[in-house]
Amino acid sequence: MQLHTIRILVPLFCILAISSLSCKKFLSSYSQNNSFIETAGDLDELLVGTAYYNPLFGSDLLLYTMDDDAQLTGPQQNNFNYEISVGWHFWQAEPRLTSAGKLGLTDNFYNDLYTRIAGINTILHNVGELGKKNEPSATLKRISGEAHYLRAVYYFMLVNLYGKPYQVSRAATDFGVPLKTDPAIKDQFVSRSTTGEVHLQIVKDLLEAEQELAGANTGSSIRVNQLAVQALLSRVYLFMEEYEKSALYADKVIKSHRYELKDLNNHTAGQDFLYRNSAEVIFTMGGNYIPSMMNLNYEKPTSPFYRVSDELALSYSSDDLRLKVFLARNSQGYQRVIKKRSINASVDDVSDMFLLRLSEMYLNKAEALAALGRSEEARNDLQELRKRRFPPAALDPVSLEGAALVNRIREERRLELCFEGHRWFDLRRFAVNSQYPFSKSIRHRSIIFTGSGYVDNGYYELGPYEQDAAAYIVPVASDEIEFNRGLIINEQRPVRPLKQ
Repeated sequence: MQLHTIRILVPLFCILAISSLSCKKFLSSYSQNNSFIETAGDLDELLVGTAYYNPLFGSDLLLYTMDDDAQLTGPQQNNFNYEISVGWHFWQAEPRLTSAGKLGLTDNFYNDLYTRIAGINTILHNVGELGKKNEPSATLKRISGEAHYLRAVYYFMLVNLYGKPYQVSRAATDFGVPLKTDPAIKDQFVSRSTTGEVHLQIVKDLLEAEQELAGANTGSSIRVNQLAVQALLSRVYLFMEEYEKSALYADKVIKSHRYELKDLNNHTAGQDFLYRNSAEVIFTMGGNYIPSMMNLNYEKPTSPFYRVSDELALSYSSDDLRLKVFLARNSQGYQRVIKKRSINASVDDVSDMFLLRLSEMYLNKAEALAALGRSEEARNDLQELRKRRFPPAALDPVSLEGAALVNRIREERRLELCFEGHRWFDLRRFAVNSQYPFSKSIRHRSIIFTGSGYVDNGYYELGPYEQDAAAYIVPVASDEIEFNRGLIINEQRPVRPLKQ
């Protein structure tokens, strides 16, 4: 599309052709209401309004319900039968199935991220066009950097949900997600790119963002800066098993001395651990659904809710300060996550999906160094975190090496980063790791309404990845499959029976 005037057309919220059948309806209505960008300031407003994530839609994905950290629980006394989205928690063949038997045909989260990517592609195109009009180059460079980061993090989220896990030996052939980086809206259907292609695009975007954001947004935790880019690069390289680079980028963030690990020995009881301006928070965007998921407004919830699984709760030693700072037991004996209890999006909210904090950098670096055989360095980084999570007298030395050390670091990762959007992705990458593979079975208890309350009625079981791989991949919704006329396909998920 050639643009020759200063009034540069920007299709606001334009939806990719892959989004759904509603795409054509939207584009038809959009043609009656064009939006124009004339200045770098206008483009910046578009970036904030359409590219940065905010909870426009309540996600029906329920990311946290698929892993081994959460357990669905029913109120002991209740006379109302709630409709619950149980398909994800029980890894059903049709995971968008509710307890009332209703099947969802679309995926708001998938559609939302691709809509934002479409807007980002347009923003990046118009950075160049506005540059020709002598708009401020520093502002355009910053906008470009933020846009590149956001596109990268959205594709990272998409490929780790809807594609196969990144496996070094199979990345060139394993399916990922549809990849689109140009702004043109084409009346054509799309297919999946490979996991390798998607991850290479993620890295490419992040490396560009790293250069473009030098010196920009340095004091902000809600606008992307160079350290946020480097933090995400550390995570992405860890997933790709490029351990030298993962450790390097984690170290850049740590040695910037911009952020500080919070010492739980000095934590004030009753205060939230997570908040926007915490010294640990590198970057955050979007809302936090964990308090609602855990039904924290009620000491004794009156509707079904998710609690911390017994396995996770029992993984904390009695001396671990996180046991009381991260979790709280109600009068019924259930542990719930209290990292973030109060929600005030305008002041101090932190995301449950798009959060980067310093503790992850220590864990990324430690795991990468352990995989490289640099055990002493890995142990030192692990202990830098742990000495702020235990009383000094209870801090045990770590002398492990090899697989034992890697597994210890991974377990520490689970304890530290629970309910921050990591565990499901980690279970997938552990399973296909070329050096230290790990997989496990997971059981989720099922509940049923009896007329006066909820009772347990058995359990569903997810097998290890090598036995149950299709269930570790979120299927693309049926409306996308239909729209793309079979070019996007899902692996068939098995029917999962209730066990006693």
